[in-house]
Amino acid sequence: MSNSEAPAKVWYEANCHCGAIKYKVKIPSLQTQKVTNCNCSICCKNGYLNVYPKRTDVVFYSGKDHMKEYLFGEKKSMHKFCPTCGSSLFVDPHMDDPELIVVNVRMFKDIDVDKLQLWKFDGFNRLPPQYEV
Repeated sequence: MSNSEAPAKVWYEANCHCGAIKYKVKIPSLQTQKVTNCNCSICCKNGYLNVYPKRTDVVFYSGKDHMKEYLFGEKKSMHKFCPTCGSSLFVDPHMDDPELIVVNVRMFKDIDVDKLQLWKFDGFNRLPPQYEV
């Protein structure tokens, strides 16, 4: 593969803990894809490990309308979760690239979190506001 070619993508099946929300995500293989481990307040509290597929690469089988959202701070990023089991699934970040969405790989079936290639992002210091209650 030359440097100009994008890595091949594979589908990962995913669901919330109770199974009310089921979907699949198409991204480069987690054997090569780095996963973001952010230390901002909400990523730490919810255990997010994130990848950033295009919205068109996320396909729902069920439960899309079942999700609830949580906004905080500047109220720019919608954190989507299952209201039945509380699983943190997505973040709709309204980033510079509107095609992307943030997906929590902890919801993927049959992955070994200990084998993921984690990239640490200092969201604690780089993403306002810092967490306060």
